[in-house]
Amino acid sequence: MPTQEIRFHSNTLAAVLHKPEDHQQPSPTIIFVHGFVGSKVGEHRMFVKAANYFSNKGFVCFRFDFSGCGESEGDYKDVTISNQINELKSAIEYVSQLQEVDRNNIIIIGHSLGGALTALTAYQFPFIKHVILWAPVANPYQDITSITGMEAEQIAHKHGYYDYRGFLLSHSFFEDLKKHHPLKSIQRFPGTVYLVHGANDQDIPSHSSKAYIQSLSESGYDQEREYSLINGAGHTFSNTSWEQELFKRSYQWIQKVM
Repeated sequence: MPTQEIRFHSNTLAAVLHKPEDHQQPSPTIIFVHGFVGSKVGEHRMFVKAANYFSNKGFVCFRFDFSGCGESEGDYKDVTISNQINELKSAIEYVSQLQEVDRNNIIIIGHSLGGALTALTAYQFPFIKHVILWAPVANPYQDITSITGMEAEQIAHKHGYYDYRGFLLSHSFFEDLKKHHPLKSIQRFPGTVYLVHGANDQDIPSHSSKAYIQSLSESGYDQEREYSLINGAGHTFSNTSWEQELFKRSYQWIQKVM
């Protein structure tokens, strides 16, 4: 599949655009949103393989690095969810203006914390009608501190930063997590929502996806929504069969609702 390396957001963020073979007209498009200390490549190259899978199905695909991640500029010590929401907005606005893209057929797929960011952002763009959340974070502060350990926030408060696997997490990062509530934000999104979770996810257990479904049931919108569980899979679907099942189910959902 043809790919194009891109810089956007005042030339600070790195992205890759995947196009279908013999692409000649505006196409439905998927924006992939990576998670906590992640990148546009993803664990076991999941986003690369997902973009290739969907571009083979006729989709333009856009995967990007938040600041401080992958090939983008910046340092993780300056990362907050609020900043990442602004960067995701920038990505959506950038993609929606590309000539290859059918602006009225943009889908956002967010994984883990990227799922929470998708929920926090998508409702602000009326032309986005479909989101897919892969193993999404439901409660950013509780979920991320369960991964880093509560001592991380305490150390960051005392010393300014906590070193998590080579990524510096600031005290501001932890404080900002408390401000965001994706389960409430998703209630403001009128479009379709599909959630996929691994049954053996130890990082963000599958009850997070169930919480989204419950929240959506109270939204007042009568949109299509569904929750799907992949038996045996963990947080990053790190097995070829789980990965392919994730892609297949997501594609079947898109076919159903578009």
